[in-house]
Amino acid sequence: MKKLLFLALSLSILSTSCSTADDPFVEVEPGPNLENGLIILNEGGFQLNDASIGFSSFTYDKYFENIAKTPEKVLGDLAHSIAFKDNKAYVVLKGSNTIEIFDRYTFKHLGAIKEGLNKPLYIAFANNNLYVTNEEGKSVAVYDANNKFIHEIPMDAPVGQILAWNTKLYVQKNISETKSEIVVINAEFAITKKIAIDNKLQGIATLGDFVYAISSTKDKSFFLKFDAHTDEKVLEFFSTRNANAKNLRLDNNDLYYTSKNEVYNWKPNDTYVQTAPVLSLEAETFNEVSSFYGFNVINKVIYVGDAGDMNEPSKVNVYRQGKKVSSFTAGIMTNNFYANYK
Repeated sequence: MKKLLFLALSLSILSTSCSTADDPFVEVEPGPNLENGLIILNEGGFQLNDASIGFSSFTYDKYFENIAKTPEKVLGDLAHSIAFKDNKAYVVLKGSNTIEIFDRYTFKHLGAIKEGLNKPLYIAFANNNLYVTNEEGKSVAVYDANNKFIHEIPMDAPVGQILAWNTKLYVQKNISETKSEIVVINAEFAITKKIAIDNKLQGIATLGDFVYAISSTKDKSFFLKFDAHTDEKVLEFFSTRNANAKNLRLDNNDLYYTSKNEVYNWKPNDTYVQTAPVLSLEAETFNEVSSFYGFNVINKVIYVGDAGDMNEPSKVNVYRQGKKVSSFTAGIMTNNFYANYK
């Protein structure tokens, strides 16, 4: 009996000596639930390999940084865009010449695409294929359902956005500062039409049976609408009031764009510009380069990423009905926002 008591006492003393009141207790914070919230893309600095993806719930009470990492423990260089298909997120890294693939709800790394890329910018999905615009390669790279490189479509000029409409692809082609095209590609990788655009093309969007586009100069903006069945122009109007229009975005059945320090709504059946902005940033602090560096509209909520001096973390501002409802700090050079729903 004495031996048992001695053994119990010894174990008690040993336990006490291994854990004292002075030992720090580190609580591991649980990761965010990514199934219903805002994905925030941070471009990062040139050749700094510090691109990142952040996350916030739609209550904006906490920003989670660096939710996406490759096996090398980083994301990469110059994150330009994200495209989603099924449960996957395809992150286009312009500086790394790579597309990193993640599970969009856990951001577990699933693989990468490296072949056929030369400063990639945007992705579209159609015909069971993946299409990628290559800015420096002046081409569209095509991959099959297994992400295998299968074809290259030469564009002979720098390209930007790419959108899918049924079996067609629409590609933004920037020939010069004063001349652009929308290039139409069919399912057989053939260019079927080149739609000439006066001035610099600033954005394209597809909605219903139509393709919408804006081009602009510092003094004027042009608003265009094309029938996606025929690729013929059905509407064009211009504005000197809402000059230098940029950042065309689609939210549900409405279009939005920025003009100087303001955001405007472009309804699909408009034949002239809206004169009242839905949001105005302070003109005194507005910077043409950094103030709208990140911009999107999701369920009528406007998200603005202010890149500041391009070196410090960006400020994200959230607006409803023209009023700021939240503000928080994100990563370096925040350039876009995406809704993540399951």
